[in-house]
Amino acid sequence: MRSTRLFRAALTLAAALTALSLPPALFAQQAPTAAPAAEASVAKAAPLRVAVIGASASAGFGCSWREARDDGDYSGSFRLADMLKLACPDLEIVTTDASSGFFFLAPTANGAKAAKRARDFNPNCVVALDFLFWYCYGDDGPDGGALRDESERLVKLEKGLAELAGFNVPIVVGDIPDMSRAVGKMLSARQMPSPDTLAKANERFLAWAKERTNVRVVPLARMQRQLMEEGALEIGTDRLVATKDAPLLQRDELHPTPHGLAGLACAVAIEVKSAAVPTLATEASAPKSDDCEPDPEQTVERARGTLSRRPRPESQAPAKESAAPPASPR
Repeated sequence: MRSTRLFRAALTLAAALTALSLPPALFAQQAPTAAPAAEASVAKAAPLRVAVIGASASAGFGCSWREARDDGDYSGSFRLADMLKLACPDLEIVTTDASSGFFFLAPTANGAKAAKRARDFNPNCVVALDFLFWYCYGDDGPDGGALRDESERLVKLEKGLAELAGFNVPIVVGDIPDMSRAVGKMLSARQMPSPDTLAKANERFLAWAKERTNVRVVPLARMQRQLMEEGALEIGTDRLVATKDAPLLQRDELHPTPHGLAGLACAVAIEVKSAAVPTLATEASAPKSDDCEPDPEQTVERARGTLSRRPRPESQAPAKESAAPPASPR
């Protein structure tokens, strides 16, 4: 029995000595491997990269909202990029905003700068809602100098189309609306194209867009006519109606109000949903079309929810009820 115990002890000692002599790498191979972090949690959807280029409507010129509530005055301002995110709150959107209220000062130069900035952003989608507007409107010619005759507007338009042609990703572009009601307010008569020029410009644009599968058109010309004739905008299957308290155009009859911009953002979002989101479908963490259900009224309410409170000065605060005077002695 003693010899058996000695034999077993010798075997145990030999095994221990053998283990100590093995290289550390061998032990690492035999140890259980921890599950990768990616398998431990669901991958987060990649954001949709959207570049916005355009003029003052996209830049939110005058698009401010002020509202008096019981606890103070609330206010906020909006750009198209802001409203686009509010139209698709469940879709993570990362933007670069190259729109400008000063686009009209030098359309060909400013358009080229904006297009370059958008390309440098490496977007999944480009929104150019009012990008072409000042390539047709304005009193400047295609060379940047003074407009010499009406035909130069169509030459200038070609420069705008050439900038947009440089994008291979989905691009959402608006056609050119008739904003003649703004003449004498925000527009001068010299800046306004003739009806014939507008018709030719849109005919050329639509032919250009038809040749490109990556171009989605937002029909601003039709929408503006409907707004002037019916006081409403049809956005997909929804209808956004202008009211006295919630107009869709500002007093200059050129720029949208927050309600109007919400409607335009939904029109853009519908095109982004159909064109840009499916292009990412091959990625495992791609956003899904169901993450974007544009609704103008809901977008307006979300915009209202982002307003910031500005407390009223004491002089404007509602008068507090005074304490009852002490009873006079009898």
